[in-house]
Amino acid sequence: MDALSLLRMLGALLLVLGGMVCALWLVKRYDLTIPRKWLEGLAHKTPHKRLEVVERLAIDQRRSIILLRRDDTEFSILVGPDGVTVLDGGAPAPARPAQAAEPRPAPRKTAPAFAERLAMLPEVTYAQEARKADLH
Repeated sequence: MDALSLLRMLGALLLVLGGMVCALWLVKRYDLTIPRKWLEGLAHKTPHKRLEVVERLAIDQRRSIILLRRDDTEFSILVGPDGVTVLDGGAPAPARPAQAAEPRPAPRKTAPAFAERLAMLPEVTYAQEARKADLH
């Protein structure tokens, strides 16, 4: 590799990196964002989902409270190292903002309730805690 091709390669690299730095500065300076509808257009088109995570609040590094919505019902659950605990459930969800009219599938009558399915989940323990119990 001669000096001229090395110089051209480094120049092209500096040009690309300089363009990226300028673009980042513009985004940060003018607080530019991509419109949400553009991002939704990039996402895969999926049918209406019955279950969604409305909000998640971290209590500490190992525990968090999650607000779930299933159909028109909200559930609060506590997720931590000792497993999943249902805090409250069955509260009707607040009215959602008007969205495009999509036919919502009828809920299945034979499926167990969400809280019953959570009760069937296995208890989760960390391997370190299990080792400590084995050592004692």
